[in-house]
Amino acid sequence: MTIKKTFAGLQGLRAIAATLVVAQHAGYFAYLSTGTDSKSFLRLQLGVTGVFIFFVISGAVMALATTREGPRAFAMSRLTRIYPAFFLALVFAFVVLWIAGIPPQITPDPSLLLMPTGTLNSTFNVPYWTLIYEMQFYFLLWLAMLCRTSHQIRMWLAVGWGAVILAAGAAGISVPAASPTAAQIPFASVNLFFVIGYVMASGIMTKDWGPFFALLVLTSVMTVYANAWSGSYLGLAVLCASAVFVAMKADAVLVPAWLAKAGDYSYGLYLAHMSIIAAIYSWAPGWPFWAMISVMLCTGLVGGLAFGRLEQWLYVRYWRPLAKTAKLDQAYWPPVAVEPAALPGR
Repeated sequence: MTIKKTFAGLQGLRAIAATLVVAQHAGYFAYLSTGTDSKSFLRLQLGVTGVFIFFVISGAVMALATTREGPRAFAMSRLTRIYPAFFLALVFAFVVLWIAGIPPQITPDPSLLLMPTGTLNSTFNVPYWTLIYEMQFYFLLWLAMLCRTSHQIRMWLAVGWGAVILAAGAAGISVPAASPTAAQIPFASVNLFFVIGYVMASGIMTKDWGPFFALLVLTSVMTVYANAWSGSYLGLAVLCASAVFVAMKADAVLVPAWLAKAGDYSYGLYLAHMSIIAAIYSWAPGWPFWAMISVMLCTGLVGGLAFGRLEQWLYVRYWRPLAKTAKLDQAYWPPVAVEPAALPGR
């Protein structure tokens, strides 16, 4: 697995995932504005598919990151990648929505620090609930690294976490996906997408497929016989994991340069598009459905990519160098016999 191959394939897939999320929100607001039935459109699960692809990619990329960074460097790289862009997106959303005449409500809500509080400030129209899961996943990995676990042990710890999630589902423990509390979030079923990505990418790197196949059998059996996981989630897991696997294996020449570049901007696109779409929704009542969805989709993509380009420039210019000041601490983790890979995007 070469550096270039890993970067281009996953970045291209990021761009596709972000576009699916934008299409979901453009379609939803367009249907909402015209009062038409959106059930058929919602059944496509475009946004859900995009989000779960992001989760699997995140798990895969963190498998790469934890083979080459110590705990301090890992924590710094994650904090500087997530928070500056997120806070910038909140400022961007406030300005856009204020111009649209629907300014967000600024409240002392800890969820805006990406903490699982059981509530969300939806007035910003930034889909940050997914980042709360991201930060939880990073935190658990960081704890495992602090305990000086080897990569192989972390693979099995991930499988163990998956088993706990499935057991909670079989026991009937229900967790609201978008707004879990701190006590609920470790048991949320969507966490399994991170686990799948982490264990699958680890299998690709180490050639040890035992944890992945154990997770595969466990998830399948618990879903079919104990109703531990949604059947639709199982199908989406196969789709998303397959897409990430192909992206990691695909030769860079198969990925258009413009698609990989769009992947660089996908985090900003994800953060900024929804406030743009919400602003258009408030500006253009009474537009025909196809006019509404076309304008929302195009404006959300163009505006979101422009924000993503700015966010990426700031990250490369300021935040990534700051993260690199954290020295790698090889003493905390035994090396894994894989070629170090350039970490794409987030």
